[in-house]
Amino acid sequence: MKKKLYTIAVLLALAIGVSSCLGNSDDTEVTIYDDTAISTFSLSAVNRYIHTTSSSGGDSVYLQKLTVSSYPFTIDQYQRKIYNTDSLPADCDLKHILVTATATAYSGSIAVKSASSDSLRSYSNADSLDFTTVREFRVYNNSGEKYRAYQVQVNVKTQAESTTLVWKQMPAGTTMPTTPMAGWEFAYNEAGTGLVASQDHWATSINETLDEDSSLLPANGSFACWQLDNGLCYALLVGDSDAQDTYAAVWRKLIDNDYPTSTSWVYIPITSNNAYCLPKGQHYFLLPYTDGSVLAINSNGVIYQSCDQGITWKTSSAMQSPVSSIAGAATDGNGGIWLLESAETGTIWYGK
Repeated sequence: MKKKLYTIAVLLALAIGVSSCLGNSDDTEVTIYDDTAISTFSLSAVNRYIHTTSSSGGDSVYLQKLTVSSYPFTIDQYQRKIYNTDSLPADCDLKHILVTATATAYSGSIAVKSASSDSLRSYSNADSLDFTTVREFRVYNNSGEKYRAYQVQVNVKTQAESTTLVWKQMPAGTTMPTTPMAGWEFAYNEAGTGLVASQDHWATSINETLDEDSSLLPANGSFACWQLDNGLCYALLVGDSDAQDTYAAVWRKLIDNDYPTSTSWVYIPITSNNAYCLPKGQHYFLLPYTDGSVLAINSNGVIYQSCDQGITWKTSSAMQSPVSSIAGAATDGNGGIWLLESAETGTIWYGK
């Protein structure tokens, strides 16, 4: 390693010498900075492997992307340690994690030490790393002669969290929350043949465009909208349509806040190879849920969950409603669900 660093230093010195010879001034000065530090560190991609049991008793595993923005990292410059205070769920794949690390302005390269030897490799935000053990990150000064080493630890829960909804009946007078919609509201136009959107509680509105015929729109649909890790917003619309006999109609849209009208609502077609389309139901309440998933709660109490943004929908024994007649549903955006039982009782249930 010393030999490599010596070679880098020699090449750098040669480059400086050549640039000095080519310059128009004999007073050219080159400054070598020794100040080095990792200034930011964050997760950029983590997979989860969720184990579920269906209502018939069958086991299945599906891949889900972790909402990495929920797990910020602390950089302790004094002890040279980097870690997350909120532990990742136990079902995360620690062997294949993408991270984003940046160094101070006058630093040189960042390198990662092998988990099993003293060898080093250049850091890249496109290369996955194994964080089942503490990893050493080194940031070199711009001469390549000095470095600062950090011990990076990704903390994870030792036991998997319960994925089963636990319900309790709320006292009289409990108020249902307003489901967050990432700053957007959606509705049908006055003619019922298209969609409109608003960001100012309908002081103004935007006429939306569709990529398919409006006859495929559900007659009485439910909307949801949430923010993705890349900063875009994702909107979803589900409901029954006369154009479909067996399955519900599902529409989706990506929203860039700088260009809200640049994309159309896209109809998700019903395909024969998709065994998990959303069934046609009485009415669905659509709720953004945890880790980018979304719930479609039927008015008859059946709960469907989609972990791929509306393409496939599944039920499980973990997602069971306490009642079979629902007049309303809402979420706080943090995994809590409120259900309003049929209008006759008006009872509110809370599940987490």
